[in-house]
Amino acid sequence: MNIEQPAARAATGEDMERIEKIAVLYPRLMRVMGRLRTTLHEGMDLTYNQFKMLLTINDRGSCPLTALAAELQIAMSSASEMVEKLVNLGLVRRTADAESRRRVVIQTTAAGEALIVELQRGIVDNYRILLGRLEEADQDRLIKALETLVGILEKLGGEERPEVKEAGR
Repeated sequence: MNIEQPAARAATGEDMERIEKIAVLYPRLMRVMGRLRTTLHEGMDLTYNQFKMLLTINDRGSCPLTALAAELQIAMSSASEMVEKLVNLGLVRRTADAESRRRVVIQTTAAGEALIVELQRGIVDNYRILLGRLEEADQDRLIKALETLVGILEKLGGEERPEVKEAGR
């Protein structure tokens, strides 16, 4: 997959060096972040994606299934399956939209809201443990690095996803 560039220009040797460094660092970052995510969400009875969905529904108040799938960038069938699991756990409820009976609206239940509070408290405790392994100077460097990374990635992606071309097209 290739991301469309706004203005094409020939890559310089310096550009290629940067590209190669990113190509090496990005997979390492994803592996480390995956391990950290597993550690931070340890003890959670939900998968990370189910938790993310629960948070999204809670943040929106009520959410049509189609909007939920679009926001999480997943197929409708996957969104429906995940919602079904959350419904079965008693964390969300599905109702027909008052304006359009065919449209399904998802809302968190009191149990879902309570679980979010509990899990977020656990995640904060896990951050405390993780950061406790670092010296204060490294904690500050980590925070600064994350702020920088988020700022740069937001510039790249913005609120919209960049147009992506399939490889070989």
